[in-house]
Amino acid sequence: MSARLAFLPSMSLTSPSIGAVDRQVKAFTLVEMLVVIAIIGILAALLLPVLSRAKNQGAETVDINNLKQISIAIQMYATDSHDYLPAPNWKSQDRSGYPGWLYTLDSSADGSAQFVLQKGLIWPTLKDPRLYFCPMDYTNTALFQERDQQLSSYAVNGAIIGFNRTNYPAEKLSALRPGDVAFWETDEAEPEFFNDGANFPSEGVSARHQNGAIQATFGAAVSYTRLGAWYVQVYDTNKNSLWCYPESPDGR
Repeated sequence: MSARLAFLPSMSLTSPSIGAVDRQVKAFTLVEMLVVIAIIGILAALLLPVLSRAKNQGAETVDINNLKQISIAIQMYATDSHDYLPAPNWKSQDRSGYPGWLYTLDSSADGSAQFVLQKGLIWPTLKDPRLYFCPMDYTNTALFQERDQQLSSYAVNGAIIGFNRTNYPAEKLSALRPGDVAFWETDEAEPEFFNDGANFPSEGVSARHQNGAIQATFGAAVSYTRLGAWYVQVYDTNKNSLWCYPESPDGR
């Protein structure tokens, strides 16, 4: 036995074992790290606009669905009301006690609690507060908190009561052309335009969807409009799809 052991190779505790690999790790140089950071920055610059567009398109899809359902609810209301459209929640009419499409005013309450969504004229059809809001109309901003009514991202066209004429009842649905604009996304940069549920076209439209917004017609067609196209009609002195009060030659 001892004779055999004499022929074994000697083992050293300090020598690397047979088949061992060099485990030395090479560190990144400063230049290599800067290159990696630059690549990450380039990828982020390429991806962020894509993600932003995807988010925006998702919000637009929600708006289209919301305004489609609101438009249909308005049509159903007119069908049940001898063709008359619901009151638009024009502030002076609210104070007179008229319920409107969006809410009924509770004068005994304070602040935004005055605007009671569940007593709006189309609430029995919709029954979902999410249908009144664009997902990109952020409620945690200072400008949002300055709004009087905080129920909806959308406003109805004041043309249905002749704007400041405040006609009551509102116009009949059949008096409006199907392509006339009934609803649009109110400009969130102007909290005073949320004082009630209706607006003048000249009070503007939101730019949250890549310099444009979603609008709906009295015929229940829903589409995207750019700011430029909107203001071309606003400044047009003739009757058009925004200035569409039926009893006036220029729609105003």
